[in-house]
Amino acid sequence: MPDNPIITFTSDFGSREHYVGAVKGVLLGACPNATIVDISHDVGSHDLLEAAFVVAAAYPFYPTRTVHLVVVDPTVGSNRRGIIACTESAYFVAPDNGVLSLVYANEPAVRVIVIEADHYFRKPVSATFHARDVFAPVAGRLAGGTEFENFGSPITDYVKFAPPPVHKLADNKVEGIVLHIDKFGNAITNITPEEVRRLMGREARPALVRINGKEIKAYRRYYAESNADEPFSLLGSTGYYEIAASKTPAARLLEIRRGNKVEVEFQ
Repeated sequence: MPDNPIITFTSDFGSREHYVGAVKGVLLGACPNATIVDISHDVGSHDLLEAAFVVAAAYPFYPTRTVHLVVVDPTVGSNRRGIIACTESAYFVAPDNGVLSLVYANEPAVRVIVIEADHYFRKPVSATFHARDVFAPVAGRLAGGTEFENFGSPITDYVKFAPPPVHKLADNKVEGIVLHIDKFGNAITNITPEEVRRLMGREARPALVRINGKEIKAYRRYYAESNADEPFSLLGSTGYYEIAASKTPAARLLEIRRGNKVEVEFQ
């Protein structure tokens, strides 16, 4: 057993119910010396894209061999598969429903197996709580040192959705979408400096942002650099360009919703 196994846990279970606590109990039963880290349990109910974003934003910062348990599972109890994805530095235990799509997009090499070894499951298996009875015991055993290959067979037809694309509209203009709105009301787009460089062939900084018929001309390095209630763009810590305001949620100020189109002109 590894000396200091780490298991992260992401779900849409919230904090009011017993679900998170029950899953953690099973994890500790399977791997008593594990450190369990909650990434988030406030993902919107059944919101696969939000869960994919949250996991992708957090997992790169964990030590090698960390096991990431990700359960947002709208079709629990159906014939959807359970999987383990293995990258060069981490493992992911999740339903096969696309929730790991941004991990697949970020990683140069991913191996995936379908979970078949049901002797690891907690019995009886509830048709409505695979997080507790299927995914938690598997994640715990994996963190405890059971080999990845022991849990099932390799597959290549795992479910993934393509990340929302960024389009080039003109030599200095691209169009993306609002990918995520965080707790502070910052609207995180799907536009990155790397994607701008790929599309435009040069380094560039936002000069004008258009969203919902409004124009944003200010660009800042950090949130407090702006005047109160002044909307601005900046490069956020997740590596995406954001729309923010210093002391007012930008999403409320500009009536931004996730999925809104964003045009950005670069200088």
